[in-house]
Amino acid sequence: MVEAEGRVVRHTRKARLMYEVDYMWVGEKTNTGDAIAMRFTRPDTGTQAVVIIDGGFHETGERLADHVESYYGTPTVDLVVCTHPDDDHIMGLFEVLERLDVRRLLIHRPSRYGYGPDDDVKSQIVEDLVALAQRHGVTVDDTSYAGTSFFGGALVIAGPTEEYYSEMLREQSSPSAVGSLSHSMKSAFGALVREVRSLFGDPGETMTGDNGGTTPRNNSSIILDLQVEGTRALFTGDSGAPALTLAADKLDALGRSQATIELFDVPHHGSRHNLTPQLLDRLLGTRTDGIRGGAVASVAKEAVDHPRAEVANAIKRRGYPVYCSRGVNLWWHGDTAPTRAAYNTPVTALEWLDESDDEQGAA
Repeated sequence: MVEAEGRVVRHTRKARLMYEVDYMWVGEKTNTGDAIAMRFTRPDTGTQAVVIIDGGFHETGERLADHVESYYGTPTVDLVVCTHPDDDHIMGLFEVLERLDVRRLLIHRPSRYGYGPDDDVKSQIVEDLVALAQRHGVTVDDTSYAGTSFFGGALVIAGPTEEYYSEMLREQSSPSAVGSLSHSMKSAFGALVREVRSLFGDPGETMTGDNGGTTPRNNSSIILDLQVEGTRALFTGDSGAPALTLAADKLDALGRSQATIELFDVPHHGSRHNLTPQLLDRLLGTRTDGIRGGAVASVAKEAVDHPRAEVANAIKRRGYPVYCSRGVNLWWHGDTAPTRAAYNTPVTALEWLDESDDEQGAA
């Protein structure tokens, strides 16, 4: 069944080349995930490219496939990207591969580095998705890392490098990595009882770091930089500050950092373990009273623990109002995108959030 409700995030400046990005809502309760679809005009051929980044959970995949067929007017997807194999990112892609005509699957495979189904790197679920892709005649791209470009340079992998990915696999399989993940999960559950309150004014910069960082698997996420005729979007998966810093270095080297980011995909649903003030200054710019673009955090319908107040406030402070896909699809597009009758209500950005609530949890 086609999802008939959505919200317009923002109209960006008029461009000759068409582009639009859709954040599908993921999570009926508190289980948050990512499912992003986009289409844009290729600068090299002038034809349409359709890309999916992650698929949320199983139930998300069906809505995602419906959405592409209904709003993009095609069953063909040129590229599907699995940023990393956590269930809230990979499971819906099984439905996508079953339902749509996918041409290429970009996925990094632990098995290429000697890891098997019993290792703590989720190798088996990756191989299951790869096997399904191969049965459907999909080209499996498991060797493209930072610097690889697609669609005439419109889309570029910013991270990870192959060396960094291999390092993150080694760290995932260590006992300390497993312990860190368990602690993060417990902290997230503990944070669900808190109440999110809005403030009338800016509480000031309180973010001091990434609070110990995120897991190695999150840092193995594929990071993508999209640029269409001066419009730029950065898609981050669940990557943390070390991975994003390396990605920024790569984008600097490629000369892609000169364009201002207009759409910022908030990493890991707004967790406080993924960003630092210094990294935000580098990616988005320092504090401003103006608007540079917008940021989207994928959060479940009842996931009050995300985005973290200190993270949302820090991003807003840099000229990026934060929007949440909490139970509703979000549509970001240029003025050349086709009109959608079902997407006729602008979404409201988050107000300043009370950061004292963040002290009650560590999500």
